[in-house]
Amino acid sequence: MQKIRAILFDLDNTLSDFMLMKEEACRAAVRAMIAAGLKMTEMEAYSQLMKTYFSIGLESDQAFTEFLKCTGQFDHKILAAAINNYLKAKNNFVKPYPNVKFVLQKLRKKGVILNIVTDAPKTKAFQRLLIMGIEPYFQTVIAFEDTGSKKQTGLPLKLALETLMSRVPGIMKSEILMVGDSIERDLIPAKKLGLRTALSKYGQGAKEIGTADYELTDIKDLLTII
Repeated sequence: MQKIRAILFDLDNTLSDFMLMKEEACRAAVRAMIAAGLKMTEMEAYSQLMKTYFSIGLESDQAFTEFLKCTGQFDHKILAAAINNYLKAKNNFVKPYPNVKFVLQKLRKKGVILNIVTDAPKTKAFQRLLIMGIEPYFQTVIAFEDTGSKKQTGLPLKLALETLMSRVPGIMKSEILMVGDSIERDLIPAKKLGLRTALSKYGQGAKEIGTADYELTDIKDLLTII
């Protein structure tokens, strides 16, 4: 089998625990809203806020506004308190999974070209990469705005592949590995393009039907593949 010369990484729940960050930041926001005058229990408010995020999008900037309007308690002071505490907690929980920096360093030393393909908005993707201190390891970052489509459509991965192949003439599709936590969003589109795939099981949510060329219980497992 040909060696891996380049890797396309998903970002959230592959390099960092996005859901932990989202949950802890929302809990902090709820506590701040209650302190600022929201009339709900912490459990009720957290549950409703998460439902709002899942309804309008986990990356939405309007979730707090929509949540407060739905509860009939919209107030600019409460909204401001929520945003302040959310951002403070968010930055505290944007951390790479264990061994991520170590593995990225090793891969770079081996000459492997590293790239990001994410459904996150580009600015937010760079915010996370910069906070975690891992942005310099990546040659390109393909995010939602680059195609206006989610990874599941295949378009972001196709763009990442075209960009990579233009920069590395002669690289074969079989020498490129896609690493992600979702079979449906990350790996199926990659397989359709002829790429090799690795499932980051440590970040996987619900179990999905499908297979990957490799399964990672820790990102360090990549070093046994490359």
